[in-house]
Amino acid sequence: MSCPELLGRYVTVDETRIYYEAVGDSSDPPVVCLHTAGAEGRQWRYVAPQLAEAGYRVVVPDLPGHGKSYPVDWRVHTSIHEHAEFVVAFAAALGLERPAIAGCSIGGATALDVAVHHAPEISAAVVMEAAGRTRGAALGRFAHPHACPGWQSVLDYSVIDSTGDVGPVRREELKWQHRGAQAAATNDLQAWADHDVTDRLADATCPVLLVRGAADFFVQDDVFDRTVEGLPDVETAVLDGVGHYPMMEAPDRVSTLVSGFLDDSVR
Repeated sequence: MSCPELLGRYVTVDETRIYYEAVGDSSDPPVVCLHTAGAEGRQWRYVAPQLAEAGYRVVVPDLPGHGKSYPVDWRVHTSIHEHAEFVVAFAAALGLERPAIAGCSIGGATALDVAVHHAPEISAAVVMEAAGRTRGAALGRFAHPHACPGWQSVLDYSVIDSTGDVGPVRREELKWQHRGAQAAATNDLQAWADHDVTDRLADATCPVLLVRGAADFFVQDDVFDRTVEGLPDVETAVLDGVGHYPMMEAPDRVSTLVSGFLDDSVR
């Protein structure tokens, strides 16, 4: 028996055109799944149908500025908290009542940030390859034109010089289509480096599943352990032979793990 298919749609959030894919019955408990830095929702294409078969309505957005979603006001998010507040607004725009939020890497950090700031509004959080505090290089500077002199100008002028009288809004859209991926990815990684909600972990009162791949060096033992100590309602899982992308590396194991956790926490 084949798995159900993800179907793509658009919704307007914060006056911005946002792309998402969904699968599962609309009457089933909703789960919002979030991708990693600079990526898009296709990373969940193996797990989402299996969660739908387990009885969940799975919704997978491309975060603003990623994939087929445009950035809000043509400015990329520069913090995990901005991503989190968007996810809350996105869920509201779709009418999702107390969804579970699942994510990996910056998506996992976003799920945890939602749990910290909006615990009563969600049913649970699945935090994969993230922690209360995450470490990384300060790469946001690479989104600035001075980091790679000329590359943005070349793309901008190619748009400006090759279009007619389309107006500034349409021209800005064309610019983003050419240059957006680098800006989104580097600012995601900067947000990862800046992320720290360790002092607020006690506010994440909803059930949290904290998942780590044993082969992932991006999440260290100390930050993982401190996150476990700070969360009031947490289950943990360490996946042998898995690195930073569990939903891509071991989708069957992740589907079983997440659906089992949600069955106990949400239903």
